[in-house]
Amino acid sequence: MAEIRLVGTAHVSQKSIDEVREAMETFQPDIVAVELDPARCAALKKQGEEPSIADVFRSGNFTQLLVQWLLAHLQRRIGSEVGVEPGAEMKVAIEEAEQRSLPIALIDRDIRITLTRFLNAMTFIEKLRLLYALAVSMLATETEEIDVEELTRQDVMTAALDEFRRFSPRGARALIDERDAYLAHKIRMLARSHEKVLAVVGAGHVRGIQRFLEDPQSLPPL
Repeated sequence: MAEIRLVGTAHVSQKSIDEVREAMETFQPDIVAVELDPARCAALKKQGEEPSIADVFRSGNFTQLLVQWLLAHLQRRIGSEVGVEPGAEMKVAIEEAEQRSLPIALIDRDIRITLTRFLNAMTFIEKLRLLYALAVSMLATETEEIDVEELTRQDVMTAALDEFRRFSPRGARALIDERDAYLAHKIRMLARSHEKVLAVVGAGHVRGIQRFLEDPQSLPPL
C-alpha cells in the first residue's frame, strides 16, 4: 500500500494554502488528489459566476440550487473578509501539481448526487431550518469577525459536525459520512498504482477518511 498523506483544509484560509504548498514540498507525492468533482472543478476555474434565473428554471430543483447558491455566496463573503477566494487551496494544489507535471485526481462524488441525496434525506422542517441557518450565517459575516483558521482545528470541526448530526442525522449521513467513504475508496484506488498519494480534503472529512483507511473492512460498497 502506498504512503498516504491527508491535508485537511478550510476553503477560505491562507493557512490552508500554505499547508498545501508545504506538503507538496516535503512529501513529494507522485499524484495529487483533491476533494473536487468535475463540475466543481470547472466552477472553481470560472470563479464567482452565479446561477442566472434561467439556470433556476432549467434545473427543475429550486431548493437544491438555492442551497448551493447560499453556500457559495457565504464562502465568497467570508473569503472577501479574509482576502482569500473560496477553494483557493484546491486551486493551489492543482497548480503545484501541474508545475511538477504530476497527475491530478478529482476524488469527490458528483455534487448534484450529493445535494440530491442530502435534500431528499431531510424533512421539510429541516430544510426550512437549514435555509434559515444559512441566511443567519450570511448576515453574521457582516457583523462578526470570523476566525477562519479556527475552522481547521479538529476539536472545533468535530463539535460542528456533531451539532449538524443533531440537526439532521440523515442529512449528515448523505453530506458527510457517504462522502467520507467515497473519498476513502478513491484514495485507496490511487494507492494501488502510486507510491505517495497526497489528498487535499476539507478538514471535516479527515477523521472519517482516516477511520476508513485504517479499517478498510468497514467501507461500504462504492
